[in-house]
Amino acid sequence: MANPSNEVCPNFNGNVYTNICDDIRQAIGETQEAVVQCLTQSWTVGHNQRVNEWNQNRERELADAVEANQARAAQEDEAQVQQEAEEERERIKSEKKKPKMNSFNNKVSVGDSISPRPSQYAVQKLNNFEYVELWYFSPDGCKEALQTAHSVADDFGLTRVDDQLTIRPAYAFKASKSATADHDLPFSMFLHSKNLFLMQLNKAKWPQTHIDALSLFFWHLENHSIHNNSNLGDLVVLHYASRVRQDWHDRLKRDEAFNIAIINKTLLHSINEELWDKVRSQSLATVRFS
Repeated sequence: MANPSNEVCPNFNGNVYTNICDDIRQAIGETQEAVVQCLTQSWTVGHNQRVNEWNQNRERELADAVEANQARAAQEDEAQVQQEAEEERERIKSEKKKPKMNSFNNKVSVGDSISPRPSQYAVQKLNNFEYVELWYFSPDGCKEALQTAHSVADDFGLTRVDDQLTIRPAYAFKASKSATADHDLPFSMFLHSKNLFLMQLNKAKWPQTHIDALSLFFWHLENHSIHNNSNLGDLVVLHYASRVRQDWHDRLKRDEAFNIAIINKTLLHSINEELWDKVRSQSLATVRFS
């Protein structure tokens, strides 16, 4: 629709309107001038009405456009706010995942001695509250851990920690081929290894009750009278420690664990008899084939 403001009033005195004017003049008995004036007034009223409607329509269209622009701007602002909020959440989440470096005491020097470092495999076992052989905490085990860490430093694998996949050195997943069962360790190495083992339990944040129980467990075995009453005393203690500690871990997983610090004399005596039976059997076999 064209803008009615640009309309021009027709010339009702012109030849185009002669017949119309004559018919109106005859019908109402007025002069030509009066008829032209009446037609002009009628056109002007219609013209003004069309102009008003045009202007009102333009105002409504402008208001609708303004409202639409405001709504679009509000949506864009809301989308921007949501995007910024999401970016902030991701930033906070990313910050939480970033490793944090603890502070240090600038008045304290390094200690007089540094404890050997067991392998990542053994440390990971302790972090997961799982059974691991004491050999990994022996001088031989720690020495191999150091050599392995240098030789396969570029090999990595994936593991799940706190429901997240983490890249760790490959040697952290592999048991050592040199690992020895507790009952096959020399008794002196057994005693040496259990000291570092107990220290590592603290670093792995084991419950203090469990650490205390294991400490008493080893103390009772180290000082048990069987060392003096049996020629196989050390071997009996090694077998008892190996079997009981493994069983303790198995039962912990089933929530059926016992107090490992309480030494079962019956079981200890049974292991003593079992080992003596093996000695007697080997002696008989030696005599038979000699």
